[in-house]
Amino acid sequence: MAIRVRNPIRINPLDTVDKVGVGIKLPFNRKNIFTQDFTTKDHAKSKLINLLLTDPGERVFQPLFGVGLKRLLFEQEIDPETLRERTKNQAQIYIPEISIDNIQVKPEGNQVYLTVNYTLLFNNENDGIALSFTNTNTNTL
Repeated sequence: MAIRVRNPIRINPLDTVDKVGVGIKLPFNRKNIFTQDFTTKDHAKSKLINLLLTDPGERVFQPLFGVGLKRLLFEQEIDPETLRERTKNQAQIYIPEISIDNIQVKPEGNQVYLTVNYTLLFNNENDGIALSFTNTNTNTL
């Protein structure tokens, strides 16, 4: 008699070896510049943070890479729909292993809170990131 597995566990082939890095963790830090991600879940999160924080034209030989989040967030009015569309389009091109589910933008005074929820396509696992930005650009005479 065969046993039926109701919810099979899907593992990305890159995650089968525990001590082999999948990619370099982004953004870099000062202490250990080249730390590694050991799972595709962690690497997808690193790539999404890098995509959000990079301005278009900043990356060498890829002038269209990046959402330009810092530039968008501190304009006079934040257009959440433009931010959502730009993030979804960039993620489809540069991070095809995820699907963006929801993006929330909450401005509070000189701070902006951004939450991005996404799904990993290879195992339908949900994850998210939360970023906060402070506008330190104060113009005083």
